[in-house]
Amino acid sequence: MIKLAKRRVKWHIPPPVIHLLIWLFLYLVPIVLGNQESGEAWRFRYWTTIPFFAVIIIFYANFSFLVPKFLFEKKRISYALINLAIFVAALFLISVWRNHVISLGVIKVKSDDWLLKSVMSYAFTIGMAISAYSTTMWSRSRDAMYNLELENIRSELSFLKMQISPHFLFNTLNNILTLIDENKELAKESVLQLSKLLRSVLYESENDTVTIKQEIEFLTNYSNLMRLRYGSELNFNLKTDLNEPDAPIAPLLLMPLFENIFKHGIGNSVKDSFIDIKISSKNGKIIYESTNTYFPKTPQDKSGSGIGIANMQKRLALLYENRFYYDCKIDGENYITKLELKYDPSN
Repeated sequence: MIKLAKRRVKWHIPPPVIHLLIWLFLYLVPIVLGNQESGEAWRFRYWTTIPFFAVIIIFYANFSFLVPKFLFEKKRISYALINLAIFVAALFLISVWRNHVISLGVIKVKSDDWLLKSVMSYAFTIGMAISAYSTTMWSRSRDAMYNLELENIRSELSFLKMQISPHFLFNTLNNILTLIDENKELAKESVLQLSKLLRSVLYESENDTVTIKQEIEFLTNYSNLMRLRYGSELNFNLKTDLNEPDAPIAPLLLMPLFENIFKHGIGNSVKDSFIDIKISSKNGKIIYESTNTYFPKTPQDKSGSGIGIANMQKRLALLYENRFYYDCKIDGENYITKLELKYDPSN
């Protein structure tokens, strides 16, 4: 499948594991960075164990329930009252634990500002919970928008692919219609060739990619069908240089270029017309180059409206994004086209 947006493969770590690692890191930091010889680090961690777990409970109570069910539902008074009740309960528990560790001699009795620190820690924890939940919602919203955009692109691609077959059939039938009046035997052979091409269109267009070798085989058969009308007088050259014959390409992507050449590259005098096409694949690039005589449409020509090239350009923008180069120009009496497609040769 052709990737709409190429992304690097990343290791996926489940969110619960990430949360566990973060809390474990925060719990062990004072021990690792503290004074190991005097034992102050272990005493500090012992005294702060209950406050630490209280912070975890407060965080997940807000992150998982209170913030989405109350704060984001605009029940701010209820949210504040519930948090106040949790804070009072946590403060009571921490006070009991503090008296316990003081009685064990783990910490000394100090008239410190532990109450103020508890209030600040609680406020910080709530702030972190709100920020974490907001970030999570933003990430989910972004993923939902990306998935929606992806579905819209796939729908548009399906529509563009559906346009290819009728457009191709319309142009080919116009060619056969002309042959019926000029040479009925060639017209019969053209119908037979057309049936083979349609079979290829039906099978190949179902795939997201084909190899450049398969694409060229189809284009060669199409060229042979179109050339039946002009015989050996048409100066037509198709050269290929496939160092990487399995290079992937969207099916029938080059078809509009061939259709355009046969529509505008051959004048009333076939001998004065020429078509030179070269297709190569190497070093992660598919390169299409063509030069042909140019006979622009007249106001009386109602054979087509250029939907094929417009279709191709839309597919290029959707499928290859910044991995393609397309240019066409008129040089005197000639028309020159170049298309480069980048692909990953390692895939």
